[in-house]
Amino acid sequence: MIRSATESDVDRIATLLREKAELFKNRGSRQWSAYLETDIETLVMRDLAAGRLFVYEQGPEVFGSIALLPSLEWDQTLWSDNEGLYIHRIVVSETAKGQGIGTRLLHHVIAVAQAEQETLRLDCLASNDFLNGYYASFGFVSKGVRDGFSTYEYAGLPVPK
Repeated sequence: MIRSATESDVDRIATLLREKAELFKNRGSRQWSAYLETDIETLVMRDLAAGRLFVYEQGPEVFGSIALLPSLEWDQTLWSDNEGLYIHRIVVSETAKGQGIGTRLLHHVIAVAQAEQETLRLDCLASNDFLNGYYASFGFVSKGVRDGFSTYEYAGLPVPK
């Protein structure tokens, strides 16, 4: 089930982000390396305060999260305007990979943006072939590459039920 995150979810979300950053590091990637050098709990609290943060849970366990935020300083380095909503920090527990949780989280925030008639954007490392293909498969259209990051905007396709 997807629900809005609360303060009681902050530690679990931070743990998911830290674990994923460690996994990337162990695989030789610098993706999310900044999360290993910062107070992730404070970052997650800022996400909770700045926009909407959603979690995917099964029973009492949180297995994933996604942030849907207004334009942040980071986004302003990649986009020429600050329109719409931005997807950040989508993460799924390694123990739950392959269960479609990431897909459900993305469909959820797409539906929220559509209901609010907002432009929806995201970015990922240009060198991450998997993510570039993954986001395109959801109807995100490439808007180019800037500073090593692919930028995407949702094309407005209907969200599957």
